[in-house]
Amino acid sequence: MQSPLQSVEFEQKKHPGRRAIVAAVVVLLVIILAVSSALLVKHYVIATYIVDGISMYPTLDGGDGPNSEFPLDEEDNARILANGETLYLNKLAKIKRGDIVVFTPENWGIADVNGKHPSLVKRVIAVGGDRLQIIDNRVYLNGSLLEEDYINEPMTDNADMDVYVPEGFIFCMGDNRNHSTDCRVYDSVPLDCVVGKCFLVKSIKGKLRTVK
Repeated sequence: MQSPLQSVEFEQKKHPGRRAIVAAVVVLLVIILAVSSALLVKHYVIATYIVDGISMYPTLDGGDGPNSEFPLDEEDNARILANGETLYLNKLAKIKRGDIVVFTPENWGIADVNGKHPSLVKRVIAVGGDRLQIIDNRVYLNGSLLEEDYINEPMTDNADMDVYVPEGFIFCMGDNRNHSTDCRVYDSVPLDCVVGKCFLVKSIKGKLRTVK
């Protein structure tokens, strides 16, 4: 009569490939879960956006143009053609003052020839409940002068304005203040139109950096 230990050893010898099969199935399941998780994160949490234009200079490089970080070509003295920097966006992040966000302003009435609303990148200056004023080309937030060390140059020829930002909206402007079409011209942006908050930038040359 066989002992329990001998029975186990007999079963292992009888089915030597069982453990290998089980291990392979486990590894396959782990790979499937990892890929599925990555796809879900990419679809629901992370988005990318390529900067185009100079409205966020010098914080972001829009590629071709006089403000590109790429040097002049020695032969024709022209800028090397390149796309702008790539932004990585957190689609679930809570939006606060100072954030750089990408949004699709459907309420602005801007559309291309196909009727598609373009996405824009700007900096959040005020959020719902804030009072924003522009007086003598200076920005005041809730009665206090806003220190803006990120702008390209002081504003010039900007009309004075006094705005109360509704709840559920944000007021955005470009860092290149004199070359940006933003909430000073159009309405505040509904939070529903925000694609995401920028947390990482890949430069035209491929270097990664965070933004302030």
